[in-house]
Amino acid sequence: MLKLIILKNHPTTYLLGKITEMDEEPSLLIEDCYYVTPEGVLEEYPLHSSQRDIFLTSDDVMTMMDPSLTITKLYEEAVKSE
Repeated sequence: MLKLIILKNHPTTYLLGKITEMDEEPSLLIEDCYYVTPEGVLEEYPLHSSQRDIFLTSDDVMTMMDPSLTITKLYEEAVKSE
C-alpha cells in the first residue's frame, strides 16, 4: 500500500513508500522510501545509505495519506529504475 507520510516533528518532510503496519513498535515499515521535495521531485531517503527500507514509531507520524497520481507515477518509475 503506497502512502505519503508527514512526520510529526518535521511537518515539511514528506516520505513516500510502501507501508506495512505492525502490531508493535516500531509500528511502520516503509519499503523503498523516498523524500518528496516541495517541488514534487523524489529523492532517495535516507541520504548517504543504499538502504531504502526504514522503520518509524507511531510517535514519529503526524499523518498518512494517498499520494497524487503524478507522485505515484514518479515513484513507480523510480522504483523500477533501481
